[in-house]
Amino acid sequence: MQPAKPCFESLPGRILCAAALGFALASIPAALLQASSHREALAILNEPCADNTDTYAWVSDGTHDKLYLIMDFYPLHEPGQGNQGLRACNGYRYEFHIGKGASLKDEVVYRIEFTNKLEREAAPSPTDPLGGGNELLWQLTGGTETMKVTRIAGGKDDDDDDEDDDRILGNGLPVLPNNHGPQTDRLIYGLGQFKGYDSGDPTSREVGLYDQPFVDSFIHALSNGARIIAGQFDDPYQLDEKGIFDLVNLNRDDLGGIPGARRPPVKDVFTGFNIFSIALEVPITDVFPHGIPHNGQLLPNSTSSLLRVWSSISRQKTQTVDAGNIITGLKGSGPFVQVGRNALPLFNAGLVGTQRQTLYLRSSPLRDVTNFGADILFPVLVRDAEALGIYAALGVPASAVATLKGPRVDIINAINLGRPIPIADGFTGDVITLDAAIDSSFPNGRRLGGGSAPNRHQVNVNTVLISLIVAGNPAAGLAKGVEVNDKDFLDRFPFLAPAHQGLLQGHGGVNVPTVPNIPVP
Repeated sequence: MQPAKPCFESLPGRILCAAALGFALASIPAALLQASSHREALAILNEPCADNTDTYAWVSDGTHDKLYLIMDFYPLHEPGQGNQGLRACNGYRYEFHIGKGASLKDEVVYRIEFTNKLEREAAPSPTDPLGGGNELLWQLTGGTETMKVTRIAGGKDDDDDDEDDDRILGNGLPVLPNNHGPQTDRLIYGLGQFKGYDSGDPTSREVGLYDQPFVDSFIHALSNGARIIAGQFDDPYQLDEKGIFDLVNLNRDDLGGIPGARRPPVKDVFTGFNIFSIALEVPITDVFPHGIPHNGQLLPNSTSSLLRVWSSISRQKTQTVDAGNIITGLKGSGPFVQVGRNALPLFNAGLVGTQRQTLYLRSSPLRDVTNFGADILFPVLVRDAEALGIYAALGVPASAVATLKGPRVDIINAINLGRPIPIADGFTGDVITLDAAIDSSFPNGRRLGGGSAPNRHQVNVNTVLISLIVAGNPAAGLAKGVEVNDKDFLDRFPFLAPAHQGLLQGHGGVNVPTVPNIPVP
């Protein structure tokens, strides 16, 4: 099967195609395709600990001596929800999978497992001291959250940690605690002197001390020279989800000024929300022990320096109600099964049909061509745009729409970076393909932050993806909407912005005045 020609090459009227189709159409999938995977499948609503929203993978600039991996999951933490924002999940395995070359077969897997502990104690009495399991707030209980990090060579999935190919890189490593507010900072984290209500000084209740040095103190060195941190951070994603879920009801600014579109402005629904993140910095020699092939050189016909990265979340197959587990009330048994995964930011949320989204979460990229090939070859979004009247409003010829409907092998070739990778099971799938020999720039890897301003990503992935879907060319430069975060990213590991504080940041309001009627935009 030959790939469909890109729009700009297949139409005689290139000006019409570039101006009408590229400029405006690129924005219709803009909001939808930028949806990573926050609660994208019905099955994931029942399992928030397995809701893997975004994956990032890139190498350090220049020498490429570091590989950075970030996994976001358990999203939409309202910072002020306190105990309901509990983070580390017992009984789950969070894994970064890394293949090499043209193959998607695991060469190395980094597994992170969390353990929460809470000591039992007798029922409360009038003489109980402060703290312990009878407290209402987690911070006061003395409960602990730690993690274990294991390197699995060859992607073996043995439960026996004593296997020769499994190597524990760190164990009992404390997890970054939540940013609850000023009193927690002083009484629990010891970041300053606490003064009670009786002091007459409100400082201990109004001035937070949870800062970057405190966050950095939870970066742990691992035995292979890697570093890791896990905990609650600001969600680095942006999206006008309100418009998306009203059947792609986008505004004029996202549709090239079409008069029939809804009026701006739009809002990023993730503003003020936190997420749970794992950030891992790995020496590149842990993946390429003999060095990166042809490091510093781009060889377009080579696959020897490619990494194929995806992340997964697994738990034991059988979950039983168990009063013996005083934290989750559950006990797992049986083999571990995958219940979540993620790689490219649009795949399950913007390309896979609803009836296959749970299959996606519970299957491997090794079978993606068989399971989801048609979803890529014939993008449903193109048909949706036609049904909504967007193409007609722009005067786009029916022949151009027919070309965009597929088959679109060009999309697959683009996410494979144009390398000689077979379009077959075991070789092509939803992974981040990364050439470690050159600096990373999406779709060659995906970096968090690193843009033209501290709160911008290196690349507007929406522009790249939409240009790919709409014009058949990821470099076409379409849909240049602003991708701005609500906090500044760091310019060094772990790159993530610190979590919003529960007391004084995040969502919430005074609800005055009320809004009894539908507001005028």
